[in-house]
Amino acid sequence: MRTLLAILVSVLALTGDALAQGKPELTEIDAWLVRDAQMSSQFAVADQLGYFKAEGIKVNPRWYIAGTDLPSMWGAGNIHLGTATATMVVPIAAAGQTIYNIAPQSDIAGTQQIVLGKKGQEIVRSPKDFEKVKIGMPKGASVTMAIQAMARDSGVDFNKLQFVNLAPPDAVTALAKGDIDAMAAWAPWVFNAVKQAGGKVYFTGNRSFIPGKEGRVDWLHVHAGVVASGKMLKENPNTLKAILRALRKATDTLNNDRDASVKIVAREMKTDEALTRDIMALNIYSMEMNEKIPRGMGEFVDFLHSLDRIKQKFPPESVIYTKLLEEIDPGLVKWKSKTEIK
Repeated sequence: MRTLLAILVSVLALTGDALAQGKPELTEIDAWLVRDAQMSSQFAVADQLGYFKAEGIKVNPRWYIAGTDLPSMWGAGNIHLGTATATMVVPIAAAGQTIYNIAPQSDIAGTQQIVLGKKGQEIVRSPKDFEKVKIGMPKGASVTMAIQAMARDSGVDFNKLQFVNLAPPDAVTALAKGDIDAMAAWAPWVFNAVKQAGGKVYFTGNRSFIPGKEGRVDWLHVHAGVVASGKMLKENPNTLKAILRALRKATDTLNNDRDASVKIVAREMKTDEALTRDIMALNIYSMEMNEKIPRGMGEFVDFLHSLDRIKQKFPPESVIYTKLLEEIDPGLVKWKSKTEIK
């Protein structure tokens, strides 16, 4: 009798856990992922190590190359789950489509860098000298905001800065030739600038190497996160919570077993392991939802509006939904959104 009672108690406990977590509405779903260590490392690790399977779901990675393609793809209405930064989320939301950041994945400001070429290193002895150099970078790139913040903090007149519109590969070549004195871009191109053009990192979105101003800075708030459509959130919340639980495990693996993670991420991203390790070392992998997430989203709204890439501004918190993350791990939610799903 006691044995039977113990079995019944155990079954009831397991049933209670299952009910508390909720059975996933979908057992299989596509996730549209940028093939990039900044954007999608957790998905790669969770997939390869069976974390999704352990949650009772199958996630089909749909890899694509350029994150800038997401707004046009999302508009077709066939994508309901993926990874994105504010650069991608803001145009989608501004176009009237529903998209929500449901969890951060990584702070990628460290991969956004300003590199001085050999000539630039001779010219720039103080931040004010930065006004004298030619800077190659793609027009309207988000790294611009890091330069603006550095200028504000260092007494540099941003309006005096000289920009040359160059794609990152072309900027590396121009830096090596001495046609420009500095370049602003992101990994892996900034690594190439250092190795191939004799460049030196001057500052990044979150760290300064400026003589006398070395250390952590807060010059760019750019995070990769998990995004979902309004339809997905309304119809499949348990599925999304299962995905977030798997990604939480993957985040722990990324931070606690970097060697194994690098091998997985390099294989999935089709990049060299050494390069992958270097890129991952600059990222801060965390699913903590804090005030930097909405602040960064708001800064991108203002930035893209200033470039006329979006016609109207909107409240940044309207595209952030924290309820699911709070339900799987309240400790991860340091900032709560009051957003209602449309």
